[in-house]
Amino acid sequence: RMIDLNSRSGLSDRLNWLIDEGIDASVETPRTYLGCSAIGGECERSVQLEYAAYAGNRDAGREARCTASACPFPARVRRIFERGHDVEDRAARWLLSARLLLVTKDPLTGGQFEVSFLGGRLLGHADGILTCWRGEGDAPLPLPALWECKCLAHKYVMAARREHIRRSHPKYWYQMQLYMMGLHLDRGLITCVDADTMELYHELVPYDEGEAVKMLQRATRIFQATDAGELLPRAESTPAAVPCRMCRVAKVCWGA
Repeated sequence: RMIDLNSRSGLSDRLNWLIDEGIDASVETPRTYLGCSAIGGECERSVQLEYAAYAGNRDAGREARCTASACPFPARVRRIFERGHDVEDRAARWLLSARLLLVTKDPLTGGQFEVSFLGGRLLGHADGILTCWRGEGDAPLPLPALWECKCLAHKYVMAARREHIRRSHPKYWYQMQLYMMGLHLDRGLITCVDADTMELYHELVPYDEGEAVKMLQRATRIFQATDAGELLPRAESTPAAVPCRMCRVAKVCWGA
């Protein structure tokens, strides 16, 4: 029996392969630092191994470019990242239409608001700052405030509604704490966009200096261990644990 090369499934698979090949072949600028978005991960060794790859980009002194062979993210994940950026832009416009003045670019640099710690080895880029209310009456939240936007699957938005960001998504909480420390803000607003229903969930996050300091101490510990060629302890005792099965550096971690 001959294979039907014109079948719909065959066409879809072929086009998807070509699209993924194009995405994988595209160059991007890899990080040379540990991001504030990563520092709050549950497993310190996982965070350390990701940082070690970034540090390798910096220490090699090479041009900051990578291809599919060097980039740890597959094409599908890079598409998810791009969707997140698109949704963030739309959410910013929605807040502006609600008469909240949102500034997403640093007027001094023209880029995102950047925070830097520990000699630039720990960096982050905030989505924006809500500066003032242009409507009538009282503002719907105290201002100014950091603004962070996340596009999440329905179940993760529902978890945030039930448990609040501190418990449901601690990485986002710690990320915002560092941003608020670096930008000298007392509060932040996180906007979660439901990728399935496009419903919005907003939560006010207060600044907690102790939480930010805890992350700086963790980053210092990671940098010192990495510089000394030491591996920090794992959060799990077996590679069969669910967090390890979902971790993208698990093979390197357990193979080490």
